[in-house]
Amino acid sequence: MISPTADEFLASVQEIIVARVGRLASSLVDLDVSQMMPGKMLRSRLAGRLVAGGMGEDCWPDVAKLSAAIELAHTASLCHDDVIDNANVRRGLPSLWCVTGASGAVLIGDILLCEAIELVTATDGGRHLPGFLAKLKEVITAEAKGELMLRGMILDEPTCLDLARGKTGPLFAFVAGVCGREDRDLSTGLEETGYLIGTAYQLADDLLDRIGDEDMAGKTLGTDQRRGKFTLARDDRDGGAGDVLHLAVHRMFESAIQQLAGWARAEDAIRLYLTEDLQPLFQQLLNQDLIARENSLT
Repeated sequence: MISPTADEFLASVQEIIVARVGRLASSLVDLDVSQMMPGKMLRSRLAGRLVAGGMGEDCWPDVAKLSAAIELAHTASLCHDDVIDNANVRRGLPSLWCVTGASGAVLIGDILLCEAIELVTATDGGRHLPGFLAKLKEVITAEAKGELMLRGMILDEPTCLDLARGKTGPLFAFVAGVCGREDRDLSTGLEETGYLIGTAYQLADDLLDRIGDEDMAGKTLGTDQRRGKFTLARDDRDGGAGDVLHLAVHRMFESAIQQLAGWARAEDAIRLYLTEDLQPLFQQLLNQDLIARENSLT
């Protein structure tokens, strides 16, 4: 089977999502499909880079379905998060709960999660379902820990990193790991690479929440501080939260690549993903952080 390009892979994932979300939007409530569609699809882009690089090429349609399931699960979590955080804007549009009410958004999030589980169950004989559910549980447990146990507390750096890893790493780890297929060592390396990338992205998102521009971000910001959630983005003890985060992200990028020593194609695919898909986002954050610092001095 010929590997698709990263863009072709992403288009396939989006087609699967549109079909499932479209049925939900038309059968349950009269909603704009865009209200429930994923945004940057960074998790699927990661899988797309790996597939285009030759990982999972013999079964890439299955990887596309599993990536679609991850996007549906991630979107479900955002439906719930926006209710919890009282966030009014998501992807430049009114948050789903602002349209349907809080209860409606929670229920739609639940249905999206069911769609994701159904999709994984129906893919490749359901062999990935235990891993998928384990990753979901990891995300939800981290969110619950932050909400129920740690909110309002000042946390040390290891705890902040552990929370960031648990909240965002697992879904990246899942799509990366399945690209290793039967090569257990490669799958393990790819999975850890996914965790590191997801953690780095969460740290960047924490910084965005603190210093970002809502119009540029397309979502409600400042929810961490308002709700008493401590992240590395709020740790100014070392001369600037941005410095702490940029260093941590750089270390994680380096470690993500090191996980794949010995698998040249996988390493090249990850380098391309970091350069083409993530680095532009982080550069925007760096620019906003510098502007925020300059404004604080005037």
